[in-house]
Amino acid sequence: MACKITLIGAGSVVFAKTLIGDILQFPELSDADICLMDIDPDRLKVADVMMKRVAATLGVKARITSTQNQKEAIRGAKYVICTIQVGGYRPSTMRDFDIPKKYGLEQTIADTLGVGGVFRALRTIPVINSIARDIADVGHPDCLFLNYTNPMVMNCMAVEQAVGIPHVGLCHSVFGTARMLANHAHLPFEDVSYLVAGINHMAFFLKFQYKGQDAYPLLYKVLEDPSRNFELVRYEMMRRTGYFVTESSEHQSEYVPYFIHHGQEVIDKFKIPLDEYPRRCEGIMSTWKETEAKLLGEGDEKMTVNAQSHEYGSYIIHSRETNQQRTVYGNVPNKGLIENLPDDCNVEVPCLVDAVGLQPVHIGRLPEQLAAICMTNVNVQQLAVKAALTGKREHIYHSIMFDPHASSTLTLDQIWAMCDELIEAHQSDGFLGEFSPVIKNTGRGYAGVGDQLIARAKPRGLRLDQPNSVFELELEIDNPSNAGAAFTANLAYETTAIELDSTSVSVNAPAGQTTKVSIPARVLESGAKEISIELTTDASNVLAISTKLRPYPVLSTNAEGAASFEIDLSGFQCATGSLRQDGEQFIIQVRVEDSDVQKSKRKFSLSSCAEFYFSDSKADDVAHFILLPDGEGNAQFVNDGQDVIAEANVEYSQSKMYYEAIITVPTSLLKIGQGPFFFDCSVNLMALGDAHSGGRSSISGGKKVWEDMTQAHLVDLSPAPVPASV
Repeated sequence: MACKITLIGAGSVVFAKTLIGDILQFPELSDADICLMDIDPDRLKVADVMMKRVAATLGVKARITSTQNQKEAIRGAKYVICTIQVGGYRPSTMRDFDIPKKYGLEQTIADTLGVGGVFRALRTIPVINSIARDIADVGHPDCLFLNYTNPMVMNCMAVEQAVGIPHVGLCHSVFGTARMLANHAHLPFEDVSYLVAGINHMAFFLKFQYKGQDAYPLLYKVLEDPSRNFELVRYEMMRRTGYFVTESSEHQSEYVPYFIHHGQEVIDKFKIPLDEYPRRCEGIMSTWKETEAKLLGEGDEKMTVNAQSHEYGSYIIHSRETNQQRTVYGNVPNKGLIENLPDDCNVEVPCLVDAVGLQPVHIGRLPEQLAAICMTNVNVQQLAVKAALTGKREHIYHSIMFDPHASSTLTLDQIWAMCDELIEAHQSDGFLGEFSPVIKNTGRGYAGVGDQLIARAKPRGLRLDQPNSVFELELEIDNPSNAGAAFTANLAYETTAIELDSTSVSVNAPAGQTTKVSIPARVLESGAKEISIELTTDASNVLAISTKLRPYPVLSTNAEGAASFEIDLSGFQCATGSLRQDGEQFIIQVRVEDSDVQKSKRKFSLSSCAEFYFSDSKADDVAHFILLPDGEGNAQFVNDGQDVIAEANVEYSQSKMYYEAIITVPTSLLKIGQGPFFFDCSVNLMALGDAHSGGRSSISGGKKVWEDMTQAHLVDLSPAPVPASV
């Protein structure tokens, strides 16, 4: 009984004519049952008429049928060939070109890797997996899936991971390049042998031989020929890696970061044809009516059938049906074939084929530089497939983030914005499904993080050193999710030193808001060193953060009434200083170990600076000042609006390793009143000494003390008592 061969995507009529024409020219396959399937009824009609004319021209008894029903087309098929394009040239392909171009990202082909390749995969994988599932459900028990649809690697990886049916990805780049190299080297192709391995469109000629001899010296002669004006990118990559790659220069230029984004001079030097794929498509469409008329036989146009091409599909089918042994190059699951590429990636290697089926050849290890460049592509492919199979939007960003071309051209903000725009556009066109949300402008999924409430307990106005004083324990609930939440917060402590008015509080947290609930409390006994208050809730989606109540850390004073402080950064002292009051004047002395003083034009928080926070003993109000060096030996003392404090006097000096200042300012500006007050100092430095990067730190350890100065240090500048004489 003749085997059934199904072509999904038969509307690609010119390529379909080649593939089916190749098959029917084998006598053993000339009576095959050929089923054509496409979702476009007009294109399918052309394909049906065309293939019946091909069969008639060849004089074969093949049975040609057509259908728009995918499952029926696959039912009983022993071979299913896939040549689909989801979304077509318009709108989808042009979306993939036009939107990235707005962000400054130029492309040539955009069907294999990069932005265009990833979004083509996201559109295609659901469809190609539906084909694979239909093969598993209703195909012949020994059915082989032959995929020609790009992006080859991502599509094949998705089929393997999601369905796992026998399949092979087929591409003409290996045999096409082999013939091209033979021509470049002026060698008869029949005397040339080669070994190629890698990933699709990034596979390398590990061996290129003439009658068993290494013929690479001939390629290096071509490389150095000053008159050569072809395959400039591929020969340049051979110069650098030592091996020739399989896919064309226009493709190769967008798989690596060395060409397109370096500007017009490099683009011109290597003759990189930007927007090449749209140009080809426009050319094909401009002649489609003429092509269609010829295929339909209008005007008594005779059908011509070319001799068998070198496309592997027909040879694989023939070898399986006749047991004639052949070697083809196929894209197959790695599973150890190339030892220094991941087992779960898809690789392009030689495959023996006979009645048993495809038997991929074990390669071993690629040269390390080739494995490294392949991995820059594999990383993108793995993440894109993960996005398609899991529906996790964050992996779309990740795949583009690590793409060699996009990452060398765009900032992270541009990548995120571009992906968002592409997702929205393809979804509005109806060719892209839904993906789970992420936390805005991040690469983290919303579920489990973005929908998680955060509840914190923290004291306000606490003075553990003052019995009978009152304070508040504030519950702050941050609800970033899109839904409101209601839960009960419970507080537990084991001490008689304090008392809360309530240890169980009902909380209503509106969506997208921060809610604060205050619980009155009082100090009953002084002397406690640390009091733990455990916060728990009855809700599973609330992260509850407990608190510890401690006496204030105190900046001690010397006999002259000066309080000293120091600040550490990652275990290294980065600043020292002191505070002193002289009548109505307040004197701040500070030294910061910043060896790379810089001033940002945007905001002081990005500059080298020292910040000072003052508040009275009730911590009701905070005075915030900044010592802002300009990097040129001068400094200003400003408020947080960067207004210069005219009443302040600044004595400033700077060396290569540090800067220091003595600042004299009226005490009245500091809002500290009489007696003890709260103080903190934070520093932002660009470099610490000659061996450490900079950072930000404070006396209190980097906490946001300005939100609650009772977490800062207590300062009492009263002179220390003089010890009594003996």
